[in-house]
Amino acid sequence: MRYFLYLLLMTGCSAVFGQARFNVLDYGAVADTTVLSTQAIQAAIDACASQGGGTVQVPAGNYLSGTLSLKSNIHLQLDTGATIYASRNPEDFGKEARAIGATDKARAEMLIGAINAHNISIGGRGTLHGRAVREAYLREEASAVPADSVTGREVANAVRYGADYRSKFRRVAPSPGLINFTDCTGVSIRDIQVVESAFWSVHLQNCERVNVDGIYITSNRHNGVNADGLDIDGCRYVTVSNCRIDTGDDALCLKTTQKDAGAACRNITVTNCILTSSSAALKIGTESHADFEDITVSNCVIAGANRGLNMIVRDGGCVRNVLFSNLIIRTERKETFWWGNGDPVWFTIQQRNGHPTGGNIENIVIDNVIAHGQSGIRMEGFSNRLKNIRLSRIQLYMEPEAAVDKRARNAFLFDGVDGLRLTDCSVHWNTEQPEPAWESAYFFRRINGLKLGQVEGDKAPGSAYEAFRYEECSFNEE
Repeated sequence: MRYFLYLLLMTGCSAVFGQARFNVLDYGAVADTTVLSTQAIQAAIDACASQGGGTVQVPAGNYLSGTLSLKSNIHLQLDTGATIYASRNPEDFGKEARAIGATDKARAEMLIGAINAHNISIGGRGTLHGRAVREAYLREEASAVPADSVTGREVANAVRYGADYRSKFRRVAPSPGLINFTDCTGVSIRDIQVVESAFWSVHLQNCERVNVDGIYITSNRHNGVNADGLDIDGCRYVTVSNCRIDTGDDALCLKTTQKDAGAACRNITVTNCILTSSSAALKIGTESHADFEDITVSNCVIAGANRGLNMIVRDGGCVRNVLFSNLIIRTERKETFWWGNGDPVWFTIQQRNGHPTGGNIENIVIDNVIAHGQSGIRMEGFSNRLKNIRLSRIQLYMEPEAAVDKRARNAFLFDGVDGLRLTDCSVHWNTEQPEPAWESAYFFRRINGLKLGQVEGDKAPGSAYEAFRYEECSFNEE
């Protein structure tokens, strides 16, 4: 037994509760951000893998690294006070990432990647830091933006009000995401901090049996373009809980990016999270090549986001069987270059790239929500109709817009829905600071099978429009 322990110590690992532990310092890692520790940390990971798995320990200290490849049956432990900083040298990413099989399916630039691995985890109270660099630039003239696009409408509105529509930001290479796991099974990410990623902070693609718990993700709210928080991309059997995500771009986003036989997002639960974003706090889409189904979001707070709950379906996928419940939502308009109107809820189907319908949104329930927004709750089927939508126990408080280019019109807007039911919903206008552009509490357009029960709301202060407006609607009398 003594001889066995001696061998473990000589090989740079130790036995802890029957599991091998590999300390990166024993393999040459240096807690000094002027020294690149990629090879040393990778050597510890490879040694752990050669022993069948275990824990790779990163002790307290600051480390500099390029791409690291996590292997099956390995737990990467970031101790309290440990931070791995992403290198700012482009040569430290592409080469290593391609060596572990990165293709278009797994972004070539990443800090920690895994492909076709099983039983992998990252945990501890340590930090991954992307050291993102971004620069300001001016977008094209308004006349160059298609008028019928989402951006085109926002730009046209900004021009009308004399608001700045040209200032934007873009990332400066290298721009690695911090975690990118593709085609992995049995994934756990717990308790760590993920800070200032240059691209998508945590991207999980085509993974199964995923647990994300208690992590903190943040990027600059002002200029953090493309720095999504958590992207769940074509994954199955996923739980996300107890997370705080505060980002420039989308905070928590479900995607299906694969065009050819892309995997669906299925059996996903999100609970007990606090989400903030200068774009969307929680979004399904925009990449929607495959389906999203059997999803619950509950007991969450959306604080100070540009958009609250978002579904943007454009590529042919279907969003079905989704339940949102027990939410507090507070939205506020951001700068013009960020997409969003300060709307607590926005669902839309808008086809692109020649797809005949764009996709579907059906069998959706939103229940027990208190929302304060600088725009309203909107559901719009531009290229296909939404189906079977139910809202209940919704309190919507309409607040004045801080932005110069006013966008808010109606509190609730529904356009192009088959089977719409509202129960116990109310609208409350801010009467001390009313917006002149406000119109109706409820505007229903092109609705088949509308049913209302205990729905309340007055006309907007000073508005010439009725509180309830109907255009091309049929009612469900049951």
